[in-house]
Formats: sequence, C-alpha cells, structure tokens
Amino acid sequence: MLRRLRFDLRRNPAFLLAALALGAAAALILWELVPRSGVIVPAPAGGEPAFTYRSDWTFPELTRAADAGEVVAIGVATRDSALEVPGTSPAPADGLLVAKTRSGQDVVVVAGVPTTDAVDALKSLGYGRLLTQEAIDVTSGSSAPSGGSSSLAMLVTLLITAGLVAVILGVRRRSVVGERRQWSVGPAGSSVERPTVRLADVAGVDEAKLELVETIEFLRDPERFRAVGARPVRGVMLYGPPGTGKTMLAKAVAAEADVRFFAASGSDFVEKFVGVGAGRIRALFAAARKAGKGVIFIDEIDAIAKTRGGPMSHEEREQTLNQLLVELDGFGPNEDIVVIGATNRLETLDPAVLRPGRFTRKVHVPLPDNEDRADILAVHAADKPLSPAVDLVAIARKTYGFSGAMLADLLNEAAIFAARDARDVIGPEDVQKGWLKVAVGSSRIRSMDERERSIIAAHEGGHAVCGTLAGEKRRVEEISLYQHGEALGVTVSSSEDNALPSESDLRAQLVALMGGRVAEELLFDEYTGGASQDFAQATDLATRMVTKWGMGADPTARVRGVTGRGVLSAIAITDNAKPSVEVAAAQDRAVRAILDEAYARARSLLLGRMDLLDAVGGYLYERERMTGDEFEAIVDGRLRPSSTSDWRSPAASPRPWDEIPGLFASPVVPAAPAARHPGGERKVERRGRRTALPVLGAGRRRTLAERWIRRPLLGVLARAIRSLAGRSVGGGRPNAAA
Repeated sequence: MLRRLRFDLRRNPAFLLAALALGAAAALILWELVPRSGVIVPAPAGGEPAFTYRSDWTFPELTRAADAGEVVAIGVATRDSALEVPGTSPAPADGLLVAKTRSGQDVVVVAGVPTTDAVDALKSLGYGRLLTQEAIDVTSGSSAPSGGSSSLAMLVTLLITAGLVAVILGVRRRSVVGERRQWSVGPAGSSVERPTVRLADVAGVDEAKLELVETIEFLRDPERFRAVGARPVRGVMLYGPPGTGKTMLAKAVAAEADVRFFAASGSDFVEKFVGVGAGRIRALFAAARKAGKGVIFIDEIDAIAKTRGGPMSHEEREQTLNQLLVELDGFGPNEDIVVIGATNRLETLDPAVLRPGRFTRKVHVPLPDNEDRADILAVHAADKPLSPAVDLVAIARKTYGFSGAMLADLLNEAAIFAARDARDVIGPEDVQKGWLKVAVGSSRIRSMDERERSIIAAHEGGHAVCGTLAGEKRRVEEISLYQHGEALGVTVSSSEDNALPSESDLRAQLVALMGGRVAEELLFDEYTGGASQDFAQATDLATRMVTKWGMGADPTARVRGVTGRGVLSAIAITDNAKPSVEVAAAQDRAVRAILDEAYARARSLLLGRMDLLDAVGGYLYERERMTGDEFEAIVDGRLRPSSTSDWRSPAASPRPWDEIPGLFASPVVPAAPAARHPGGERKVERRGRRTALPVLGAGRRRTLAERWIRRPLLGVLARAIRSLAGRSVGGGRPNAAA
C-alpha cells in the first residue's frame, strides 16, 4: 500500500501537493485545540469577570496625569473585564481606555464619549505617542484577530495557493507531454495491421492490378527472383485522381502477400522541429525491417517529397525527404520490404524520388470507364438489397467522370433514402436521388415569389433547349427550380464516356451554358445575376480550348500562319508559364470570339424554337421539377403544360411574345475570319489617320465595307500618279492644262 502511494506521489505532483495541503490543515486544527501555555484555565464560574479594575479617571484627569508624566501607555480594556464602582455591582469595562501608570497600576478612563472619539482627541492633543496598537486599531475599525479567525484565514490562503500550484503543474505537465510528442522520433500516426482487402475487392483498376502482381509475387517468394539474379521492384508510386482506389490497392498487396502493412501519411512526418520528421522515417523503416517482410504505405507522399528548393520549401521537409531517399537506397539483399507511395500530383514530386532504384515503378490509377464503373457498382451493391428494376449498367453509363469513391457514395446515399422512407428494398428512384445528391449536392426547397419562379424557369429551360438544339451529346436528366448549393436552379445532364471531345462538342457545351442568359434576354426586359456561374464555366472552357487544346483563332490576325491561328500557332501555355504580351492579347481575342459566337448561336436557336422554350418554361413553372423523360416528351410534342396562359410573372417585366422576333430579327453570328494573303498589310494616310488595310486574297469577294473604304483611296492614288507623270513630262513643273 505504501509502495503504491509513493509511486502515485512520484508520478503525480498535484496529488502530492494536495496531500501536503490536507496535512497542513490538520495541523492548524490541532493547533487551535491545544492552548498556547499548555495549561487549561477554567472559565470563571457564575459569570464573574476575568479581571476587575478598581480605579478610574475622567478624560481631563487622564490629560493632567499625562502632562505630569505619570502615564506610560494608553490601551484598551481586555475582554470579560469590569470596573468596580463603590455601592454598585461591577460594570463591564470591555472597550474602554486603560491608562498604565509608572507605578504599574491600570486605571480605566471613563471619557463619557465613544472610545474612538476619545482616541482621536488624544491624537489631536499630542498624546498619540502613548497609544498602544490596540487603541490605534479601535479608530481604524479593526480589532485584534482571534486565534480561530487567523487560523481560518491561513487555511483558506493555503488551499488557494495549493490549487493554483496544482493548476500550474497540470498545464506544465501537458505542455511537456506535447513537447515530448513533437520531439518523438517514433512513427507518429503510423499503424501496423494485416489488411483483409483482396484484389478481387478492388474493381475498375485491372491494369494497375497487373502492374502490382510482380510485387506480390516477390513478397510471397523472393528466392525465386534472387535465383535468376533479378532485382525486385521495391518502390511503387500510385498516382491518379482522388478516390480511385490507391489505398485499397496498397492494402490488397499486403493482404495477398500475407505480410504486415505499415501505413502512414505524409503529414505525419512534418513538424516544426528540425530533425523530427527524419527520425520518424528512420523509426518507421526500422520497424518494418524488424518485421522481416512488410509493405510500407505512405499516403499523400507529396507532403514530404515535393521538389526541393522551391518557394514553399524549408529545411525540415528537405531533411525528411533526404532521409527517405537514404532509406530507399539502403535496402540490403535480404530485406523483403516494398514501399508504396500514393499521390494526386505526380508532377510536384522531386526527380530524385522517381528515379530508378527508388520508386522505380509508377502506376497510374485513372478514373474508371463505363465497364469499370459497372464492376465497381456491382462490388458495392453486393451487400445492399437492390430492387430488380435497378439497372447498374444504365447507372454506369450516366456517371461519366465519377471515381470509385463517388460510386460507393452514390449507392450509400440511395440506401439512406430507402431507410428514411422505411423501405427494405432500394428502388430506382432512390438510386436517382443518390446520383443527384452526389452530382450536384443536396437540394433545398426555398420560398420563391412569382418573379423569381418565372425567371429561374426561363433560365433553366434555356439551358436544356439550347443544349438539345445545339446537338450536345449529354442527355438532360433533371431540371429543377430547387436550390442546390449556391445555384438557385439546376439543369443536370449526363453523358457516356467521351475522353476525346471534338471542337464541335465543346462549342455545343458553350451554347448550352449561354442558353440561360439568352432566355432571360429574350423573355424579359432586364437581366439578373443568375448567369454568373454559367459565364465562369464558359470562360474556363473557352480558355482551355485556346491555350491548351489549340482551338480557335485570333479574329484580327492578318497573317494566319501555317496553323491558321496567327501568333497563337501551336503554343500551349502551362499553368506556371506566362505568355508574351502579344500572345496573351491574341488569346484574349480568341476566347472572346468563341464566347461571342456561342452566345449568338444560342440566341439564333432559341429564336427559331420559341414554342419549345415556352413549353419547357411553363411546365417548370407549374411543377418546379422535370425529369429527363418528361423533357424528351415535351421536345417530341407528347407533353405540354396544363395551362395555356402566359406563365411569366408581370413583376419580372416580360416582353410581349409577338415583339420578341422583331427585336432580335437579325442575330449576328460571327463567322470565322477569312484567310488573308501572307503579304501582310499596307497603311494609307488619310486625313491625318493611319488606316491598316489587309491585302485581299485571291478568289474572295470584297465586302461592302471594303469597297466603300477602297474606292476613294484608289481615286486619290490615281490622281497622285497622274500628278507625278505630269511633273516628269513638264520638267518638274506642274502642268497648267491639267
């Protein structure tokens, strides 16, 4: 028992301090119970006073005795004292002044006024030197503390001090523990396990699994590789978009080889203290070597393996990376360890990490295609009660761009919707809701007035109609006036795999994006800010078309060049590179031309099918939601809104239907600039202005503007030639006849 108590006291200083405080409190209580002299004096019986004064003075007698030098000190009568008055019983003397004479006699002073006033009077008369501390305390309103109150004050003070010290020690102990953790060189955050995930459980990455088969065979039977002098691949780098199954592949390698799995994240090795990350790398590899065979998996390895020397580089991360490189090079011939790294940004890694001998094999884990998505859905649907009406192949076709994690989330959301409605089977409507939630987020039904309702219906209807008329390959799945995220309404489309979109496909997407604003422009007198996200997406797509994919051209280019794009040529601008001023200006003009053409085409298409825009907008205004099948029925003429009246609210300032074609009778569709002769341009001075005239190419008819500009200029040139000819004939003088 005592040994356990000593151990607790040694480990917990706060507990020791509390024990000391309790001991001090017990000592104070015993001190109060024991008298100071060690002899117990009984209290006087019958209520008799403990001390009786037999003589007294008045205040004038006190001052005369003090002037005569007979008074040595002036104090206060003790408690339970009395003054004996001849002929009467003793009167209480507690609180009265007492004068001590030179002969040692104590005389009570009956001043006739309160003691405090008497003391003040003595001070004012110059007798303050005779007053004792007890008398002075009377004037300040305090009295000598009793033994009990003094001990209580000491006890409270001691307990408060002990509590403060305990709090300080606790804070200090936590800070010390935190520092020890930060300075710890162990594999912080790493875990050791034997995974149960098999390669059969990882669907949609068949090519990546084939790349990892050799690694699994090496871990199973390394002697077979050593017998033929083969050097096994000890470093494998998995890279690809998030959610494609990189972590599951690493676990499957360890499970198939039946070895231990050491998992850590790149952020586990990043600390503010220099050297801590390198120590944790050493500890992680030491633990793996001690196990004999194993797989070390470092997720998000770019946190420690970025290119050294960059603007975000620092000494701690570089030391950690150096230690990782040393450990990757330090494998002995009998060390059966494989290191697998995973990252989403392979291009940011240091070249020394990816060189042969370290992470020799780089395995791309891409987004799944149509067949892979069907396999992934089948794996995640194995433990879910799906209705026979659910078509996983159809779901896979319309989930282009979904990762494996998103597909798993889709079925999980469908199961949640089924459980929310207390159904035991997941139906097609649940899967559709789950797809919408993963694709565009949760929907929220908000209150809308008639103005917002009609404008949003026209906007979303314009997107759907323009996409259909422009030949966009994506199918409209749902049109909704419900809010999804920051969007007040959404038009959700799906498409099959199209990893190589053509320029016409991209331009059709731009037309569909412009359809919302164009519908507002045609049907209402005012614009709204609802097209901000559409313009941002369209600008991003058009910019990538010009700067990365070599599409579009500078409409003002006079020399088209070999590629037909002018100064843009075949220049591709990376994310970190900056183009020259001339190229940047040409890119801006090309992007603007693509956007203007898409806007003009959307306006032309909607003007040609105002009846379809009216039907889609009216149906959305009535129902607030439209499925893809309902939209196709409206396009085919098999479905119409129930009301034939104008669905646009007067508060939205609608245009009259019969005036819309006249306001936009001649939509301007920018045509591709015609090729110009490589001869360049000629400049003509006219009225102090410098006009650049492109040289016409062969086989092209001049426009009206060109004929209007050139006709007077050609006349000026003809007159100048005649004038020069006259000068040469007349000896340099002007011809008077001319």
